[in-house]
Amino acid sequence: MTTQIAIVLVVIVLMIISFLTEVLPLAFTALMVPVALQAAGILTPAQAWAGFSNTTIITWIGLFIIGAVFAKTSFTYRIKMYVTRNAKGSGTKVMLMVLLSSTLMGVMTSATSTIAVLTPILMEICDETGISPKLIFKSVADVSVWGSVQMLPIGSSLSYFILFNTYLENAGTELRYSLLDMTWIKFPMWIVLLLYYLFVSRKLKVNSPTTAHKVEKVEEKEEKATTYTPFQEKAATFIFFANVILMVIASFTKFVPVYIVSTSFAALAVGLKLISEKDALHSVSWSTIFLVAGTLPLSAAITASGTGEWLSNILQNAFPALTNPVVLATAFCVISAITTQFMSNTAVWAIMSPIAATMAINLNMDPRLVVAGVACGAIICFATPMAAPAQGYAYGICNFKMKEYIKLGWFPCVLMVAVFMVWAPIVLNLLY
Repeated sequence: MTTQIAIVLVVIVLMIISFLTEVLPLAFTALMVPVALQAAGILTPAQAWAGFSNTTIITWIGLFIIGAVFAKTSFTYRIKMYVTRNAKGSGTKVMLMVLLSSTLMGVMTSATSTIAVLTPILMEICDETGISPKLIFKSVADVSVWGSVQMLPIGSSLSYFILFNTYLENAGTELRYSLLDMTWIKFPMWIVLLLYYLFVSRKLKVNSPTTAHKVEKVEEKEEKATTYTPFQEKAATFIFFANVILMVIASFTKFVPVYIVSTSFAALAVGLKLISEKDALHSVSWSTIFLVAGTLPLSAAITASGTGEWLSNILQNAFPALTNPVVLATAFCVISAITTQFMSNTAVWAIMSPIAATMAINLNMDPRLVVAGVACGAIICFATPMAAPAQGYAYGICNFKMKEYIKLGWFPCVLMVAVFMVWAPIVLNLLY
């Protein structure tokens, strides 16, 4: 173990302790991560602070502003009334509508875009139904993350399909995934995740007050559905839906970066005086921005310091003579699921997939099952707010306590690993 690896591990441990105990504000802890990594010489200033220029973070800022504008229209009021009429007091129906919608948006765009775009609507639904915002936002974060990565072979999921076949190719095997292989594995796992949030999670009480960052209430609505004039109402509604549609198109076609879409429409909203500059800045959940942007450089530090390679060597030495492919695939799924709670799933794939493929081939196993363990494990990222940007968003906007977040998130992680262990071998045995 080198000095740099030790420093990175210490930073991760201290960050986790601070998040768990909450002795310091979360945003302060997150901001100290790039400070420590730069001060230790592990990252350059540009690398350490790259999180604040990350395109996801920039996209969020635009979406916060657009959400605040849209929330002042009568549309969210009508959604609230629609939910009231059709749910008929059933929290399960409300949750089902929310989770199906967020999964669909996650498939078409991304988890981070989905949860940010739906924020004003979700807030209205929570206000009307009495369902905890913490439960709503946490469930949306989880199902949209799962839906956005290879659950269906459309949009950005096609790039992941190519990515995992590249790992197989680089490992020296001629075996490849077919287009629907990951869909057959992941779709039933999504159903299990859905059932957890519909019937199990609501029994887990999260008791601390929810002081969520309510982007919709820049101005009080009192008894009226909207404070906008008819022209402003149409303009605000157009901006919201045009932004959603163009973000979907941009995600599919890559004709323009998604963050350009959201920031352009946010600027248009300010230019049309649908929201003042002061209220636009106030609508952004800066604690969420600092939390996610501050912890993003950890992945770069893990790679630059050699921590990823060090962990890889430990893993290879831990399973030198394993001969059961299901056990090996499950081991990689578990390790990836644990690792992804503190670093990006892309980094986990990059570190673990080559190891998984090489080990499987050396042991005369079909590497597709073992690499699938990494592919699925890396997006079982439900237990901590550091696991994925969408998780950090839900954590920050709902003012979670860390214990509450782990309480809601740890069981679906265990559940999804168990489902993978049973289901994935059956699917791949049927296919191959």
